Amino acid sequence: MVRFKKQMKNNDIHSSGGIRMNQENVKEGEIKELEILEFKAGGNSYGVDINEIKEILPYQQKPTPIPNAHPYIEGMVMPRDFIITIINLGKSLKLADQSISNEEMLMVTGINDLNIGFHVDKVKGIHKIFSNEINEPGKSLSTKVKDVVTGTFERKDTTIEVLDLRKIISIVNPDVLNE
Repeated sequence: MVRFKKQMKNNDIHSSGGIRMNQENVKEGEIKELEILEFKAGGNSYGVDINEIKEILPYQQKPTPIPNAHPYIEGMVMPRDFIITIINLGKSLKLADQSISNEEMLMVTGINDLNIGFHVDKVKGIHKIFSNEINEPGKSLSTKVKDVVTGTFERKDTTIEVLDLRKIISIVNPDVLNE
C-alpha cells in the first residue's frame, strides 16, 4: 500500500479537475512543476495528477457486487474502516479487457470526499514534469471516450494520456460531483 500526502495546488488544476495545458500556462507566463502518476489500463499508458490520489492498494480482495450499479462499477471493498466503490477504468475508457495479473492495483481518490478506487492493470511510477510539456490531446487517442483525456506528454518511447478522473466519475454518476 502506498499513501500520498495531500498537496493540492489550486493553480495546477482546472476547476473541472483537469491539468492545465501548456497553451494556458504560456498565456499566463506561469509554468508549474507537476507530478503525474503513470499507470496501465487496457495495455495503454495513462496518467493522473498525483494530488487526486489518496492511496494505491493492491487489487486482492474480490469486490462485493452492487445491485443495479452502473456497468463500469465492479462493486465495493472495505480494506480498513471505510468503503471504496471500484470503477473499472478499462471499461470506462471502452478498452479491451486485459488478462488478470498480480500487478493489478486500485488507485483510490478522495474527490468530493468520496472514496472511489480506479481498478488499473499496473501502476508504473511518478513523473515530475513541467506543465508546458503537456500537449493538447491529439486525434489518435487510445480511448473512444475522448473528453476524459486532458492532454498528453512523452516519456522515453511512450505517449502518456492524462485523464480527468472527475469526468470519468461523472460518466458513472452525473449527480455525484454536483452535490
